[in-house]
Order: sequence, then structure tokens, then C-alpha cells
Amino acid sequence: MKIIYWSDFNCPYSYIGNTRLKKAIDELNLDIEMEMKAFELEPEESDEIATPMKNHFARKHGIPEFQAIDELEEIDEIGRQEGLNYDYSNSKITSSRNAHRLVKLASSKNDDELVENISEKLFKAFLCERKTLSDEKVLIEIGTSEGLDEKEIKEMIESNKYQVEVQIDEEDAALNGVNAVPFYFVEHGDETLVIPGALTTEGFKNALKDLISGNIEDKLE
Repeated sequence: MKIIYWSDFNCPYSYIGNTRLKKAIDELNLDIEMEMKAFELEPEESDEIATPMKNHFARKHGIPEFQAIDELEEIDEIGRQEGLNYDYSNSKITSSRNAHRLVKLASSKNDDELVENISEKLFKAFLCERKTLSDEKVLIEIGTSEGLDEKEIKEMIESNKYQVEVQIDEEDAALNGVNAVPFYFVEHGDETLVIPGALTTEGFKNALKDLISGNIEDKLE
């Protein structure tokens, strides 16, 4: 079985969805290959200006700031219920492009565990630790902590390296009808199960069991 999914480090539900999915996989004791594809949820965000999340959220959804704060705190609580120390409310959002490029650099090493560990640390950095994803120091710290070469990371950031790979992922998303994240394609034999959004852990378990058993109709109800 293989899961191809689109995700973004700026998206709190991407981290929540991935956490729930991995719990479901572990509880079912499944051996699944996973491939993450890049999706920039906020492509208009700057590399240089970090916008407080409450301001960004209020502007994006056209709501008062006090309402944005309440809704952000609700998202934080959902994350905490999954064992994630969310502090999304107090984060500052920037472009996630270089974070995705860092993952592509890791992917070039043909080490799935390396890719998984760096992706996990990027989610945690933004959503739990209030670090900005466009900060070169943050990217270098995360990359080198998993064994990537600091010079190679700097060269990537200062060049256009892996820009094409990220763009191809985003074009693939459009071709496959992916316009929000998280979004999962689960392949098993000749069957493909499409899961848009972050199901509950139990929902993921039921979907995977139905796919394995051959009973994939109505699995998302």
C-alpha cells in the first residue's frame, strides 16, 4: 500500500491529519509507503515579512480579530488533543516555499526516514514552537540536526534549486483536483482511495480497512 498526499507546513490540519493517519497505520500494524507532495496553502506570503497569525487569519476570513483569536485557540485545542503542543495562535506566518525545498533536498538523499524526520520538525517548528519557516537559521538548524550539510542547505536557499520540483507537485495537485490540504490518495492494488481532509483516527482506520477488504464504497460517511 502507498499513500501519496499533499500537505503544507503552514496548515495546522495537515499536521493533525498526518498524526491521526500515522496512529491509524500503527494501530492496524500496516506497512505503508508514504510520499509527501508540496502544496503552498498561502503562496502569497512573503519570505521576509512574518505576519502575526491573528492578523492573517482575520484578514483571510474577513472576521474581527477577537473572533480570529477564538477560532485559532480552538484549532490549538484540536492539536493538543492529538498530543501536539500547538501554539498556532501565537505563530507568525511566512512563505513555506523554502521549507518544501528543504524536504526536496532531503528526498534527494533517498532516505525516507530523513524526509519524515525533517517534515515532522518543520511542522513542529511553526505550529508548536512559533518559529518562522522562511528563517534561514531555522531551516539550517532543522536540516543539520538530521545530518544534512549546512553548506548544501545554504546553497539551496540562495539559489533556485528544487523550485521546479515544488512547482511540479503543485501542478500535479491542480491536475488531481487538490485545492486544499491535507489531501490523501491511498493506493492498494488496482484501487485508489481519495481522502480529502483530516479524518479522525478511527475514520482513517475504517477507510484503510475497507480498502484492504475491497469494500471501499461509502467509507468516508
